[in-house]
This record gives sequence, structure tokens and C-alpha cells, in this order.
Amino acid sequence: MTSSEIPLRQKIGQMIMVGFHATKPSEPQVISLSKKIEQGLAGGVIFFRYNIVNPDQTRTLTRHFQSLKTPSPLLLAVDQEGGKVQRLNAKNGFKDYKSAKDVAKTLTPKEALAHYADMAKTTSNAGFNVVFGPVVDLDHNPTLESENPPVNPVIGGLERAYSADPKVIAEYAAQFIEAHRQYGILTSLKHFPGHGLAPSDTHVDLTDVTATYESELELAPYEILAEKGLIDMVMTAHVMMRNLDEDYPATLSPIILKELLREGNNPYDGVVISDDLFMGAVQKNYSFEEIVLLAVEADVDILLFSINTAAQKGINAEDQKPVDANLVDKVIDIIEKAIKSGRLTQERINKSYERIIKMKSAL
Repeated sequence: MTSSEIPLRQKIGQMIMVGFHATKPSEPQVISLSKKIEQGLAGGVIFFRYNIVNPDQTRTLTRHFQSLKTPSPLLLAVDQEGGKVQRLNAKNGFKDYKSAKDVAKTLTPKEALAHYADMAKTTSNAGFNVVFGPVVDLDHNPTLESENPPVNPVIGGLERAYSADPKVIAEYAAQFIEAHRQYGILTSLKHFPGHGLAPSDTHVDLTDVTATYESELELAPYEILAEKGLIDMVMTAHVMMRNLDEDYPATLSPIILKELLREGNNPYDGVVISDDLFMGAVQKNYSFEEIVLLAVEADVDILLFSINTAAQKGINAEDQKPVDANLVDKVIDIIEKAIKSGRLTQERINKSYERIIKMKSAL
């Protein structure tokens, strides 16, 4: 079937990745989500810690999703960076791996490749084909006149950054990516255009990096890895750069995503995935419909909805918490309606669909 023969709703469905609250294939959310996947209305699933009990249970659940009859390969994703962000860990029967900071501090690049190959093997055996990592954010702000410059609470503070040196970041990120490619796992650089120097946590609200952003340094890892052909996906950050866009954070900004990423020093035409669109940074500042439409208009290809209440710190409005089984249909309806009204075009959806299918061909 050619691209032009694919129903519009299925093309939009490829642009949707969702979370779920369950640990067994027999649970209602898995059953309802599985139906949507088989109808081609969701192209990816993300697992969180509460979906993972032990290795056998995890494999049973991922095998269930793998067994579904889908129009194209299903993305089964997990955050598995090592350190404090590893959903598969010793507590749930897997293994613990070093944080990015610890890897860069204690291992040579060659040793890092072996370390990450072992992690990729563990992740692949558990049934996943996408890992959201490596983090290529800077560790801290070297321009601040302080002996102890503050670190971002969810990047440097959690030891998720390799270094303050973009060349070191790119070198170790390359080992991460190469190791996962050995096991057929797609990776995603995060968080574009840079979250490491952000003064606060985007899980809670928008964070403004206008005064702290170091363009040459923060974009360098992306440019180096692009030159090496080592980018499968790029994940956005919900950060404000008011010198470029007064109105919208990077995830929702066509100016930032197009000028810096799509049309930058090393133009990138691969898949862009949003950071979680349930995070406080966007949910507290925009309606659900606007989040969806602005992200698509900004040239985001995959819209990530965690359905994770832990991501929604400080959010109380019920209309901004669509954690029901109709989320997938709701997103598709919003985009379809926007196409009918002329706000979006089918060509825009086709472009994302083509990027996603091309990426999935690597699986």
C-alpha cells in the first residue's frame, strides 16, 4: 500500500505515542490500547516504572504488544539512561547501570561502549526497540560567576549529563547510540535545544533559558552527531528562548525547531518527538487542543503523551488531564478537524508520516 492509500487517521495515528496504567495484557487499558494499535491509530507505546514489575512480567507485556497485527512496526519505548533514570533496574529484577556523569568520569569511550552494549542487551531482551536517551544537555552553566554554578535539578542534579564540554558529551553519546544500534534499538537525543542550563524543572512549569542559553555549546553535540549519522530521533524541551520566540516553548515553536534544528548548521530532516505533553510546562499554560495543534505546526512528528500523573505536578484542571481510553481518538479528531478547517494541511501530516515510516524501516 502506497502512502497515498493510507487512511488519514492511520497517518495521524503514527504520530501518537502513549503511556498506560497496567502491568498485564488482560487489564482494560491494555485491551483498549491494543485495539487502537491494531487499527493503526497509535504508533508507539511508552513504559514507565509502574508498568514494570519484574523481567518475566515485562517480557510478557512487551510480547503482547509485539504480537499485535499492526500496519507498521510498533515503537515500544522506555527511558533507560542509567543512573537515576532507568526504568529497568535492580529493584525490579534487572540490572543497575551507571549514570551519564559516572560513565564519563570513570570509563573510557571504549569501556562506555561495552557498558552500554550490556544495557542495550538487557533492554532488548525485555522487549523494547526504543530508548529515550542519550541526554546531550550540558552539565551546568560555565558562564555564571560562581565557584559552584547551579545545576539544573532534573539534568545535572540527577547526574544525567555527561559533561559541560560538548565534545565529551558527543563522544560518550555516540557510544550509547552505537551500542543500542547493535541490538536494533532506536535512540533519541534529548532535550533540544538544550535543558542543562535551564534554571528549573519543566515537569512543573515553563522554564526560561533566554539568559542562560549557550547556543554554540548546546547545539554542538547535535551537530557533531548529525555529521556522524548518529541521530535516530530528537526529543524537544519545554523551554522558553524569548530571544527567538516570545510566545512559545521549543516544543511548540516552529521558529526554534525549524531555524535551529531543521535548517541549522547540519539540517536535520529526521523524526522529532516531543517531550511528554502531559508535563506541567505545557499543560498549565495551554489547552489540550492547542498543545496538539501547536506541536504539529512546530514540525513535531511524534506527540508523546505519558498519561503519567507524576508528570503533571500542580495541575488540577480536569479538562487538561485526558487520561481516559479516548485519548488517541481525541488527538486524531483534533488534527482531522484542523485539516478540514484549513489550519493544518494533509501535506504536513504526510511529511511526518514519511519520516516516521522511514525511521521504523531501521527496525
